[in-house]
Amino acid sequence: MEIRVAKCAGFCFGVKRAINIAENALKGLKAGENIYSFGPIIHNPQVVEGLLKKGLRVAGGLKEIKSGTVIISSHGAPLEVLKEIKKKKIKLIDATCPFVKYAQHIVEGLKKDGYRIIIVGDDTHPEVKALKSIAGKDRISKKIGVISQTTQNKENYINEIKKILGEDFSEIKVFNTICNDTSKRQSAARSLLKDCDLMIVIGGKNSANTKRLWQICKESGVDSFHIETEPEVNKKWFKGKHCVGITSGASTPDSMVKKIIEKIRRFQRS
Repeated sequence: MEIRVAKCAGFCFGVKRAINIAENALKGLKAGENIYSFGPIIHNPQVVEGLLKKGLRVAGGLKEIKSGTVIISSHGAPLEVLKEIKKKKIKLIDATCPFVKYAQHIVEGLKKDGYRIIIVGDDTHPEVKALKSIAGKDRISKKIGVISQTTQNKENYINEIKKILGEDFSEIKVFNTICNDTSKRQSAARSLLKDCDLMIVIGGKNSANTKRLWQICKESGVDSFHIETEPEVNKKWFKGKHCVGITSGASTPDSMVKKIIEKIRRFQRS
C-alpha cells in the first residue's frame, strides 16, 4: 500500500508564531507568577498540553484571571475581553494570527463606512466571535460588506456569496479573507483524493480548518477518518486499500504526522 503525504502539512505561520510567543513568555516565568492564554492558544489539545507542562494556564473566562499575564490566542478575542483586560491592568500579549488581524481591520473599515457586515463562518468559533464584536450590532443598510472566517472552505464561501447577491442592496464589497495556507491545504487534499482510496486527516477535533479538510475528503466519497493521535489509527481501515493519503490541520505538529505514518508502516510490516 502506498502512503502519500500532502505537500502542506505541519504548523502554519500563524500557529508557529503563537506557539513561539507563548514559549518565549513562559521562559521568563517567575515563581508565583501566572501566565494565561484566553482559551486554547491553538486548537490542538496535545500541543496545548505541552505548554501546560511548561507553566501555561488556560482560562475559560476573565473571572479566572486576577493578575499576571494574558496571551490572546491565535484566533483573537472579542473587544469587550480586551477592554476588560486593560481595565484590570493585566499584562496583555497578543498572539492573534496576522491573517485574522487583517480580517479584523477590514471589519473595522466596513463598520466605519456604514456597511452592514456579513461574516461567513462558524458562529461559535473564537475568531468569528472576535469579528462580530468589532462589527457590532447588525445595522440596517443597503451597503453590504462580506468577509469570511480565515479557515472557511472556499467553495462554501462562494456559495454563500451567491445567496447574498440575491438580497436587496445598493452596493456590495466582498473580501477574500480565507488565508493562503487554508486554501493550499484544501487544494493539496483534493489532489490526493484523485488517487487515494483512503484519507487520514490529522488534527484537533476542535480545529475548524482540520474539520474542513475532513469534510472535503468525506464529501468526495473516499473513506476518510479524522484523528488526533496514533492510538486512534485502526488496522482494519487499510484492508484492501491501495493508497492512503495523509493530510493535517494547521495546528498539527510534524512530529504527530510522522508518528502516525510510522504506525501505518508497522501495520504493513506485521
